[in-house]
Amino acid sequence: MRWRTFALLLLLLNAMYWAWGEGWLLPYGFGPTPQREPQRLAQQIRPQAITLLSAADDGQPPPVTVTPEPTICLQSGIMNKAQADAVRSFLQTSWPPESWLLMGQADGQGLRLRLPALNAVLQAQLPELEAVVPGAVLEPCPDDGVAR
Repeated sequence: MRWRTFALLLLLLNAMYWAWGEGWLLPYGFGPTPQREPQRLAQQIRPQAITLLSAADDGQPPPVTVTPEPTICLQSGIMNKAQADAVRSFLQTSWPPESWLLMGQADGQGLRLRLPALNAVLQAQLPELEAVVPGAVLEPCPDDGVAR
């Protein structure tokens, strides 16, 4: 008789828990608290603007167009070996290797510094470079077909 009573009690408790979980006991003050967030619905901004893409759609976002950063090309006048060595040691420690080039003159008389693609960051560092070689004047590069 004990097992029968225990089984009936267990069955009754399960039925009550199921009724509680379904919310049937809410009118009597029993039941789980509803999980709603109406304040989030009120905070939505233009929900009608949302569009859903299906798998049949491309699924790819529109391509992002990147505009290249504007650059300038500058070159120095002819420098002697001592000036060129000072510039080389400065540039090797603080500038990217692809941003500068020391070119020898055809007659072998000195070197010329070329800065082929100066972006805004490197242009801001020009006063430091000019301090290394006092009197060095940086001029726009002549348009001689060299890639910038």
